Amino acid sequence: MTWACLLMGTTSCGVSRYLPAGEKLYDGASIKIQKEPEVKTGPKVLERKLSSLAKPKRNKQIFDQPYKVWWWYKIGPSKKEKGFKNWFRNALGDAPVLTQDLNPMLITKNMEALLESEGYFKSEVKVDSSIKKDKIKLHYVASVKRPYFFGPITWRLDTSQLTSDILHLAAINSLLKTGDQYNELKLKAEKERVAQLLKGKGYYYFEAAHLLSYIDTNHNNYTAAVYLAINEPVTANAKKPFVINQIVVQTPFTTFEPLADSIVQSLPQQDGIYVYDSSKKFKPDVFSRSITFRKGTLYSLPQQNKTQIRLNSLGAFRFVKPQFSKVASDSDLLNVTYFMAPYQKRKLQTEIGGFTRSNSYTGGQMSVQWTNKNLFKRAENLVIKATGSFELTPNDSLEDNNNWRLGLEATLNIPRLIAPFRAGNKSAYFPKTSFPLSFDWVRHQDLYTEKYFNLRYELIWRDSMNRELRLTPMSLTITNTANFTNTFNGIQSVDSTLQYTLPTIIIPSVIFQYIVSKNTSKKYSTFLHSGVEFAGNILGLAKGNNGYFSTKVGEAYFAQFVKAAVDFRYYRKLKKEMTWANRMFIGGSYPYGNSPFLPFSRQFIIGGANSLRGFLPRQLGPGSAQATEIQQSAFPQIGGDYKLELNSELRTSLGGRLKGAAFIDAGNIWMKDSILYTKAGQLTKDFYKQIAVDAGIGIRMDVSILVIRLDLAIPFYKPWLSEGQRWTFKSMDVMNRDWRKDNLVWNFALGYPF
Repeated sequence: MTWACLLMGTTSCGVSRYLPAGEKLYDGASIKIQKEPEVKTGPKVLERKLSSLAKPKRNKQIFDQPYKVWWWYKIGPSKKEKGFKNWFRNALGDAPVLTQDLNPMLITKNMEALLESEGYFKSEVKVDSSIKKDKIKLHYVASVKRPYFFGPITWRLDTSQLTSDILHLAAINSLLKTGDQYNELKLKAEKERVAQLLKGKGYYYFEAAHLLSYIDTNHNNYTAAVYLAINEPVTANAKKPFVINQIVVQTPFTTFEPLADSIVQSLPQQDGIYVYDSSKKFKPDVFSRSITFRKGTLYSLPQQNKTQIRLNSLGAFRFVKPQFSKVASDSDLLNVTYFMAPYQKRKLQTEIGGFTRSNSYTGGQMSVQWTNKNLFKRAENLVIKATGSFELTPNDSLEDNNNWRLGLEATLNIPRLIAPFRAGNKSAYFPKTSFPLSFDWVRHQDLYTEKYFNLRYELIWRDSMNRELRLTPMSLTITNTANFTNTFNGIQSVDSTLQYTLPTIIIPSVIFQYIVSKNTSKKYSTFLHSGVEFAGNILGLAKGNNGYFSTKVGEAYFAQFVKAAVDFRYYRKLKKEMTWANRMFIGGSYPYGNSPFLPFSRQFIIGGANSLRGFLPRQLGPGSAQATEIQQSAFPQIGGDYKLELNSELRTSLGGRLKGAAFIDAGNIWMKDSILYTKAGQLTKDFYKQIAVDAGIGIRMDVSILVIRLDLAIPFYKPWLSEGQRWTFKSMDVMNRDWRKDNLVWNFALGYPF
């Protein structure tokens, strides 16, 4: 009966009999906008702004029934505050919002204040109510008057140095423009901006509260003249710029008390910075490179923030706090002490967990990691990690081809560039040099063993807060395939393309990557990751070649190619808990000389939980071709030399930690040559006819540290079918078991797809 009540929303399931005597259930509010002709803002925009103040919100309803309130009463109160019943009641139900919880007169005042803060002076909001059975609804009517605009912006100041600095700074990129519509938040932001700029000019004690603003309205031309001044009385400290005097570093520390001057004078110095390092864990130049203040320079908030970011980004300190203090009560000098608590230098940790890969494999992993966060006393970070894992797949074509993996990886990160050029030194983030070295042993259960060796020399720096550049002058990858089973030898005699999995390949390359992320507003953000890789150029010039797989270095064929890719993402916030997420990926390459196609480890792949979710990995493309079952089983992966992928997803909240999504994906991969997948897999001018399409829905559980995701997708366009039959709408038969097996694709993964 309870489920029927919940789903059907019949009147017998109402909550009327539970309500206290004389009380009604709040059924929300309506807002009507009556605006003068001069008001250019649309009524929907004004309604949306005012509705944010119409609190409290009504209880959620289905079929006009407050189902969560029904659960609240049905479960009833618990005798224990933290018992299971209390948790269950709060999880399924909501306390009712009743007449006694409403204060409509206060809401009208808040709405009028909001309108006035945006220049709609003398606007009025009235409220009425209507009652229907056991529910009460409020009706707000807002009469929005003609807006006022900023008139002259005038500073009324004396002739002090502070006045001179304010007038100079306020003229630069001011937020207040004569002719703009009056906005109280903009006025407040301007005072904050000026105060922040003054802190960049030495005014350590100056705050936005020290600035006063008042307006003079002119009802004839609907303007508001703005006057700004110092909000007297202001302390003498707030009116003068301060100069840095003494800089001290304390690591470790026991109290936040600065060291006595007699002790400070006995400490070692590096560029005028005194270093108290009782454990002698760090070289002094770690601090002189990180701290931007020097004795005799003006205090600056931007420089303080820059230093804080640099010290935190070293990864050697778990706590960093600067403390500023005046040298004397009437002095304009500041001493600064940096209290820093270092991380434990060496750490050993073990992790056990599960994972999902983009190639449809799911598995478990155990790793043991040893870290040294200060290897050579200059915040160098060394990580050595040993990993063991198994990978399983439900993909029929990979049956009995589960993977077993052992890996060893060592990475040394140095917080400076080791290069014949300088870059990123002015950024708040330190440039970094990284030396990753790894070896992986992978056993494909019923086929062969792969060994991967990789060594890189990477330079990473930022030229701004949101722009990162990565140059890898040397990347060396060696792949070796061995220990072939009788099964593999048998299928190789059937499919000659399997010979291309046999050679040992060496990939010497140079890589450049450019990464930009922008949060230009609260409504939208963008992310761009582009890169290019050049492989085998120098070896090609030195060794020459006579065609595909003709030239070796030792016992390995070297790869030759140029590869480039662009990954662009756009996120737009449509509502408070609704986001429109989009991704466009374009990848291209030019294998040449010794290489007929990209090495398997460098190929673009498509399909799976983080790509086209209506197609399993290995089963889509290239082009209108489809890899044979033997190729799907035996190739390290099914990939291409080119890739186009488009994804669009609407994400929303379903309540609490549960999220929902609706999405559409499109794309494919293609080959330069026909060696592996025939001419049907080659990129041609008709590539647009081979773009696969899928769509679906998903649910996600956000548990703070990760997102657990389950997506269900259906392929709508299958490029391997004959032209004219590729759209699948006509063949859809949800009631057919075989159709569901072939076309309902479930994707379980951790994290968002993009």
